Amino acid sequence: MKLQNQIILITGGGRGIGKTIGLACAREGAKVVLAARSKAQVEQAAADISKETGARVLGLACDVSNGAQIEALFSRIENELGTVTGLVCAAGIYGPIGPFETNSIEEWVHAVDVNLLGTARTVHRAISGMKARKGGHIVLFSGGGVAAFPNFSSYVTGKGGIWRFTETLGAELAPHGINVNCIAPGAVNTQFLEELLAAGPERVGKDFYEKSLRQKEEGGASPEKAAALAVYLLSDESTGLYGKNLSALWDDYRNIRDKAATSRSDLYTMRRVVTPEGGTRV
Repeated sequence: MKLQNQIILITGGGRGIGKTIGLACAREGAKVVLAARSKAQVEQAAADISKETGARVLGLACDVSNGAQIEALFSRIENELGTVTGLVCAAGIYGPIGPFETNSIEEWVHAVDVNLLGTARTVHRAISGMKARKGGHIVLFSGGGVAAFPNFSSYVTGKGGIWRFTETLGAELAPHGINVNCIAPGAVNTQFLEELLAAGPERVGKDFYEKSLRQKEEGGASPEKAAALAVYLLSDESTGLYGKNLSALWDDYRNIRDKAATSRSDLYTMRRVVTPEGGTRV
């Protein structure tokens, strides 16, 4: 088993991709803790995984926008199980949908708080324990694609920050044996899709709304692919790879041979295309 005796915390674990990752980790022998805002939902998710795998899974309520709740979450895990060895930050929200000037700025800021700062708070709390044991794996989530995503400015602002956070923190923590990487899961049919469709074409945009309807009808990307990539990034298979944003759908990550060289390269990062002289020209 790839994650035997590892203690894996998954935020946003009450449903969707987070729950799927929890199931995959439990199957690989990990001690799994799911965290989500809804106590009832996350406890049910833990019970579902326990029933399917026979593993003990904890489901704990936690709002990642609340620092005190994050501290309480880690304290309970450390008291009951031990130090978190692997962290998956999958908690996220769309935030306000529609043209930026029509968004509630308070809701806009709150979504950035959850998607970017909530991730930062959780990672910040996990680092000391990982440093003490001289190793660990941290998996974050980007989203919103790589180009303009009109009418979702709060979401892509927070998720865009995750890209640079991953790259910077990956380089910072690699000397301590802590590998930080990020997953681009693709267009998975989750509650996000239902929220988008409920917003309607006027706020979402006609073309993207119609694309999303097709996605729902066709089934969307498989959450199991994101879960498989998460297990890879949480396991010894990926040790030495850091600062990368990997596509669960397209990137041939299992065949990355020289992880140190890949980590130092521009592959799987957010980069501007420039000439050899460092500028741009038409």
